[in-house]
Amino acid sequence: MDKTVEIISRETVHQGFYPKTVLRLRHRRFDGTMSEEISRDILEQGGAAVVLPYDAATDRVLLIEQFRPAPLLMDDDPWVLEAVAGRVETGEDPAATARREAVEEAGLVLTDLVHAGIGYSSPGCLKELATIFVGRCDLAEGGALHGLADEHEDIRTHVVAFDEAMAMAASGRLRNLPALVALYWLAGNRADLRRRWA
Repeated sequence: MDKTVEIISRETVHQGFYPKTVLRLRHRRFDGTMSEEISRDILEQGGAAVVLPYDAATDRVLLIEQFRPAPLLMDDDPWVLEAVAGRVETGEDPAATARREAVEEAGLVLTDLVHAGIGYSSPGCLKELATIFVGRCDLAEGGALHGLADEHEDIRTHVVAFDEAMAMAASGRLRNLPALVALYWLAGNRADLRRRWA
């Protein structure tokens, strides 16, 4: 298949926490013809690392909770349960990002990491490729507060049994997609990790 794309223009129309680019282009269609000119707005995030901390000895995971404005605009609860996550800095390996973010957002030192997936969370409008991990750690009770003041982070940790986390996913209480990917990966690989890590 011919995957020709003609970029007509690329303009950064907003510089902010997420720069916004307007992309005008034409692309090869499945029938072989070229599309008409289309315009798409893209938020520029870049690389992201996501990690679900897991204590194999106690079979518990750590979730973080923080305010997120997008659910507020959906008339949903803006305090969202998530996995630990953050931007991959220029030249930084996603695994290093995961380890750094675990310290910043949850006060955790991860002693091992396993790759649980990689993907685009919303490729129609968000330039973000997320690398997802499950991280080995020792979990104390949850409820601690973390986050970087200069990033305006206000994060509360929750340590929950694996089965409780799965129930949260099934009920829709846990609705952060990267966290769900990590949790479902853990569900399929949990017995092996418990043998290796417990």
